[in-house]
Amino acid sequence: MSTSCSTNLGKSNNKFDVLPLPLDSTRLYFKAKTTYNDTIQDALELFENKWYSGMLFALKELILKDYIGDKEIYRFTWLRTFNYPVSIRLEKQGSTVRLFTKVCNGAGGYEPGKIIYSSTLNLTQKQVDSINQKINRSDFWTLQTEMRDEIGFDGSEWIIEVIKENKYHMVVRWTPDNEKKRAFRAIGEYLISLADLKQEIIGKKY
Repeated sequence: MSTSCSTNLGKSNNKFDVLPLPLDSTRLYFKAKTTYNDTIQDALELFENKWYSGMLFALKELILKDYIGDKEIYRFTWLRTFNYPVSIRLEKQGSTVRLFTKVCNGAGGYEPGKIIYSSTLNLTQKQVDSINQKINRSDFWTLQTEMRDEIGFDGSEWIIEVIKENKYHMVVRWTPDNEKKRAFRAIGEYLISLADLKQEIIGKKY
C-alpha cells in the first residue's frame, strides 16, 4: 500500500501549538509501575509501557502525560494483534479543532512497521461535544487504568488518553466487546468514524 497523506486545514484566527516529538524510541509514553501489584492510576508495567511506547513512537505520536497547556486532547491508540497499528488524536485549542490520524504497516502485537497513512482534518465544536458526551457516559475519569482480570491473548488493546483542563487520564481495555465495556468502546469507535479510514486500512475489527 502506498503512503497516503491528506489535509483539510483551512484558515484559523488563533495559534495552534504543535507539540514536540520524543527524541528517541527509549522514551516511555506512560508512567511506570514500581511493582506488579501497584494500582497507581495512569501507569503501566514496564512490558506494556515499552510495547505501547514503541508503537506510538513509530506512529510519530506525542507524549501526552506531561503536557501543560490550554489544549483539550483525546487520543485513541488501537493495537490489534495481526492488524495495522492506528492512532487517532483529536486536539482542540481555542476555536480550532483538528484530527490527526496515522497508520503503520506492521502489526499491533508484533512490530509497528512504518507509517503508510497520515491525515489531518479540521473538525467542529459539535464533534468535540459529541466525544465529551461519550467520555461522560463511560465514566471515563473514574475508570481504572487497567483491568488485569480481563486480559487475553489475540485481540486488541484499546488505549484512550484524555487531557482536559490540565488533567490527564488514560484507560486501557483488551478487546472491549461486552456490555460492561460498551460505553468505553464507543469513544474509540467514534474517533474511528471521524477519521473515515478505508476498509483496507481498518482490516478486521476487534
